[in-house]
Amino acid sequence: MQFALVAAIAGIFTKILAGPVFAVAIAAALAAAAAAERTHARSLRRVSFFAMPLFGRQLARAHAIAPLLLATSVPIGFETGSALRHAAPGPELLLAIALAAFVATLVAMSSAFRDGPSAWLYGVGGAVCGIAVTVPLLADVAHGATLTVVASIVAGLFALRAFGETLARYDPIAD
Repeated sequence: MQFALVAAIAGIFTKILAGPVFAVAIAAALAAAAAAERTHARSLRRVSFFAMPLFGRQLARAHAIAPLLLATSVPIGFETGSALRHAAPGPELLLAIALAAFVATLVAMSSAFRDGPSAWLYGVGGAVCGIAVTVPLLADVAHGATLTVVASIVAGLFALRAFGETLARYDPIAD
């Protein structure tokens, strides 16, 4: 569904989305919204892992696989929608969209064990982090692609570590 949504948006609004900042912002917001989606959070909370305090970091890596695979639908959908309009983005923009989606997803995953405003803040924080890591590439800084990749790896590792700590502190009996 996310793939179809991004493809439709990119296909219809290719001229408007031609600005790389707007395209990256849409990608980061969609990826963060998908990762912070409440149905996923309820299903993750329903599963009682009594080993979470012992194996939180390993479980975080395992739980990150599906949302990251889902996040690949954002750049693929954007590429498909743009190609349908014969306005395919360059490889740099596609890299920025993919990295923004991955970082936004990893940050927003921590909202699964939170409720209310703190859950929303993780979703918004994910979108902001996704946009922030692409700034060197979008600002045409020297070696911008390399800086964006490095910033994405650092931000992604910190976000994954934070999700692991969230899982390690989660007490399924208290809920």
